[in-house]
Amino acid sequence: MTLPLTRTSITHFRDIPSNIHINMDSGWNWNTFQGFSLYEVNSYIKSLEDNKTFMIVPVFTTNLTSDFVAVNLSSPFLIDNRSNPILIMDYLVYQWEHSGLSNKLKIIFLFKLKRVWLIYK
Repeated sequence: MTLPLTRTSITHFRDIPSNIHINMDSGWNWNTFQGFSLYEVNSYIKSLEDNKTFMIVPVFTTNLTSDFVAVNLSSPFLIDNRSNPILIMDYLVYQWEHSGLSNKLKIIFLFKLKRVWLIYK
């Protein structure tokens, strides 16, 4: 059985069946986007290695100094290189629009990302 990782809906942890353990022993990486665009998200997703699953946390911030404050607009969810970038962007735009944050802020968009392994129990 393979999971449809964010293909028709966002695959949050709560969506993972209880017979699957998620090993999250890898470290975190950050990917900064030049803008907040479908093209960039699509390119990034397509660049992920085949047969590898990642947990991402979409993050917005106003600066990248060492003490930057990040706003997570979503709980972590799972993706791979076949995930649907349009679904992801629609979800993130919705989260941003309903966040109550000012649309006048200059924001920087990032993915906080780590490799995970799905282990069937």
